[in-house]
Amino acid sequence: MKYRKLGRTGLNVSEIGMGLEHLLDKDEQVVVDTIRAAITGGVNYLDCHVGHDFKEDSIPYEGYNKLGKALEGLRDDIFISYVTYYKDRTAGFTQPRFDYFLQAVKTTHVDVFMIQFCDKNDDYTQVMGKGGALEHAKKLQAEGKVRHIGIATHSSSIANNAIASGEFDVLMYPVNPAFDVITDEEQYKITDNLANLWDAAHDFTDKDKNNSHHRKNVFQECESKNIGLIAMKIFAGGVIFDWEKEAGFTPINLTSYALAQNGVSTVVPGCTKPQEINEILKYCQATEGERDYSAAVAKSRWRVAGNCIYCNHCLPCDAGINISQINRLIDAAYHNADTNAKGTHEKYHMLQAKASACIECGVCVERCPFNVKVIERMKQAVELFDL
Repeated sequence: MKYRKLGRTGLNVSEIGMGLEHLLDKDEQVVVDTIRAAITGGVNYLDCHVGHDFKEDSIPYEGYNKLGKALEGLRDDIFISYVTYYKDRTAGFTQPRFDYFLQAVKTTHVDVFMIQFCDKNDDYTQVMGKGGALEHAKKLQAEGKVRHIGIATHSSSIANNAIASGEFDVLMYPVNPAFDVITDEEQYKITDNLANLWDAAHDFTDKDKNNSHHRKNVFQECESKNIGLIAMKIFAGGVIFDWEKEAGFTPINLTSYALAQNGVSTVVPGCTKPQEINEILKYCQATEGERDYSAAVAKSRWRVAGNCIYCNHCLPCDAGINISQINRLIDAAYHNADTNAKGTHEKYHMLQAKASACIECGVCVERCPFNVKVIERMKQAVELFDL
């Protein structure tokens, strides 16, 4: 298992985390065995989202007791994200559930307090307003019960607003090749109905392939603002496997795809039994071929020509240029004129071979499955970072 910094929190989280949404209602032994299998495999980030938070009569919640049993003697080895549902709820509704969670898990604090399901503009206004979720989270933080505050959304506009506010240390956001290509969220009314996100991905056709990855700007902003990015829905709820059965998507190469995107610290697939987390953990020992997602993306409806997806098929470069890494730095900086603020200059100048070393041989262009104009991109990098 490899570990990455969760943005400015400084937490060193495992590349593979685990979501507990569909686990904590299982039999206690299944819960214990699944969580212990994850931790044994190196997982140290648990996303504690549970459906009980929607219900009025959900205290006490037995799932928290099961989680506490699974974590006996292990609390100091893992990071816990407490994910709570705030729509039309008050602090009076949330506080007793949170207190019960701390008691059941035998801990004094959570590492991330995640405000979930903030997908509509009215939701975001409520979260940010007086007496809203953010105010409550800050109170808990001041009391030492919360270390860092996060927000979860499927909407890029809300994600960008949350990032720009400077109030959140962590963002949980979908990352997968189906959702990443959606360019017109207003047309599909993503903030009106979450199901429309799946519809937009399913209906994606050649007419939509305008060489834009609009939603990926969220990744770049997290990178530039040092916001920890938690990748959720890395399988798009599993529908990727149904929609594109012949493309060759697997849990391993979709995990690889998510972890390859700028800003991503960890992925949090949901698991319901030890076998499922063990399947995901095979990523850690997978070969480069098993992790390669480029062929599957290229065969799928979500292939967008001209956009680098960091698959490294352009390598090796005869001039020693790490083309994929330079493309990452361009993407992280290019949509904002203030590239110095992003730390991209520093990262660029740490590279052994700069874009200016390009000899324009064109071999990388021939290798690229997505027709990226690599030579032009290297010239862009020179203009951004060398001049």
